[in-house]
Amino acid sequence: MNVLLIFFSQTGGTEKIAYRIQEGILNSDNDCDMIEMKKADKLNLNKYDLIGIGTPTFYYREPINVKNFIQNLKNDDGKHCFIFCTHGSVIGNTFYYMQEELSEKGYLVIGDFDSYSASSLQFYPEIMHTIKHPDEIELEEALNFGKSICNVSLRIKNGESNLIPIYNLIEDTWWAKQSKTLTLDVLRRIFPKFEINIDRCSKCLTCQENCPTDAIDIEADPPEIQKESCIFCGYCEKACPEGAIEADWKLMRVGSKSNLKLYAQELKKAEEQGKFRPYVDYEKII
Repeated sequence: MNVLLIFFSQTGGTEKIAYRIQEGILNSDNDCDMIEMKKADKLNLNKYDLIGIGTPTFYYREPINVKNFIQNLKNDDGKHCFIFCTHGSVIGNTFYYMQEELSEKGYLVIGDFDSYSASSLQFYPEIMHTIKHPDEIELEEALNFGKSICNVSLRIKNGESNLIPIYNLIEDTWWAKQSKTLTLDVLRRIFPKFEINIDRCSKCLTCQENCPTDAIDIEADPPEIQKESCIFCGYCEKACPEGAIEADWKLMRVGSKSNLKLYAQELKKAEEQGKFRPYVDYEKII
């Protein structure tokens, strides 16, 4: 079976999971190519029997660039795919929305895999609840998922439709309510305005090349940042080797403190169920 993994990753967590899934697929005597999502928009998917799409979770669902990527796929009647994601504390409705969008394009989602991963947002403490994730256990689980997913696809093609997962939209939780309110328009209003310090900027293009939605043009005069396509991931500020991208996070740090307690509550439930392994005293992170 020919498999293609397409992934979007910023801090490396989703990429680590993607590599282990690929390893598992190869170990199951199947072929598996892998490509970053930003480079996959013109890729011919016809030669692949199975497609995997991976992403971090942004604001309790898949980020806008991933949604747009799926919506721009050519229609394919019944091609099998699987989805995977990493998340800081709550997976949210990520898989529900991805499955809905893929279904509209004719794809059949036959499996999924998720893992915790270290948070990357600047308005949270430097050491967060899910530090050191994905851990070795999660990476081994990703490997085993990869080993099994091609066989799942074959079994479904042979009539075992009971293996097809069902995803339900969750709407009555605190995070689901937050997710509905955190639209792009709201994020534009509450996110700090990014500025480029021209004296520090060396025009190395690190921020521009790593922006998932091409929302930066350092070579413009004056340089442009946070263009309309920005998804407010904040990665450009963290990635700049010169510290030339500046933002004031004070208000968002104050506003996010209540969320830290809610994250801890969710992780406590997951720990009690054996789904989460803490490497810090996460209940004290505020």
